[in-house]
Amino acid sequence: MRIIEYFTTENKEYWLNEIGKSDWGAGQYLYQLLRDSSFKSMVGETALVPMLVDGDKLIAFCTFAPLDDIQPTDMSPWVGFAYTFPQYRGHRYLGLLLDYAESIATIMRKEYIYISTGHTGLYEKYGYEFFKMDKDIGGEDSRVYRKALAEDGPDKDRRNENGAKWKAEIVKEAKKGVDMTAYCGFSCNHCFLGEWCGGCRSVFSCCSYGTLFEKGKCPNIVCCQEKGNDGCYECEELDKCSKGFYRPDNEGANACKAQAMYIRKYGKEKFFQAHDKLHEIYDFEKAQEILGTSVEEGLKILESMV
Repeated sequence: MRIIEYFTTENKEYWLNEIGKSDWGAGQYLYQLLRDSSFKSMVGETALVPMLVDGDKLIAFCTFAPLDDIQPTDMSPWVGFAYTFPQYRGHRYLGLLLDYAESIATIMRKEYIYISTGHTGLYEKYGYEFFKMDKDIGGEDSRVYRKALAEDGPDKDRRNENGAKWKAEIVKEAKKGVDMTAYCGFSCNHCFLGEWCGGCRSVFSCCSYGTLFEKGKCPNIVCCQEKGNDGCYECEELDKCSKGFYRPDNEGANACKAQAMYIRKYGKEKFFQAHDKLHEIYDFEKAQEILGTSVEEGLKILESMV
C-alpha cells in the first residue's frame, strides 16, 4: 500500500472514477467538484487529495486544504471528505491518511489541523480533540475537532521528516511541464521558496504572497485570468498598475514590475537567461534585493545581463 496525491498523479481520470464509486453522499460531492475542476476554487489553491491505494485499488481518501465546509474562518488547514471503502474498514487505514496530512501541515509550521464532522468517537482515536461547535456553509451545526502539531518531541520530528519528503514529491510532480513564469512577472524557477511550491501556474501553488488572499489566489492571477492574459506583461495597463504585488507599499513591487516589463519587451526565454546570469553573479534570495529601488533601474539591470 502507498499514498498518492490525486492532482499530481499521472492517471487522474482513473482515480477520479474510483472516487466516484464511493457509496457516500459527500464522496459523490467530492467526485463532482473534482470532475468539474471546482474543488480548489472552493477550498483553496493548495488543496490536496491524498489517496491510500493498493496497486490499482483505492482503499481510502481524504482532502487536505486551507478550507473545508466551515467558511469563512481563520482556522486552517483542514482534513475533509475522509472515506474508507467498506471492504477495508476496521484496519485504521484512515490513520495513514491523517498522518500524511498532519505531516505536511507540520512542515508548513501549522499549530493545529482541523476536522469538521458530525461523528463522535471516530477522530478521537487518532489524537483529535473536540474544539467547538460551528456552522457549516449550509447553516448546519458541525463539530470541529483539532489536533495540536506544535509540541516538540519524537512525533513532531517524525512528521517533519515525512512531511518534507512528501511535500517535495508533490512539488516535483506539480512542476512537470509547467510554465514557470509567474503571472506577475517573477520567475518561479528562481524563487527562494521553489523547494516548497510548484509555481503559481501549477496544481500546487504555495506562493507566499498568494496565501495572503482568499483561497490562495493573488489579485494578479485573478486579473489575468479574467482578462484572458497569459500574464501581467500582456496587459496594456501594466505601466500604471497598482494591483496585487504591484501595490506601492509592497516591498518587491518595483522589481516585480521591472521583470514583467522585461518579459513584455524581450520574451520569456531571454527573461530566464537574464535570471540565470543574475544568480551567477549575485548571491540573493529575492530579486528585489538586487534590482534596485525603481522600475527603470530594475529594467536596466536585467537588460545588462544578456
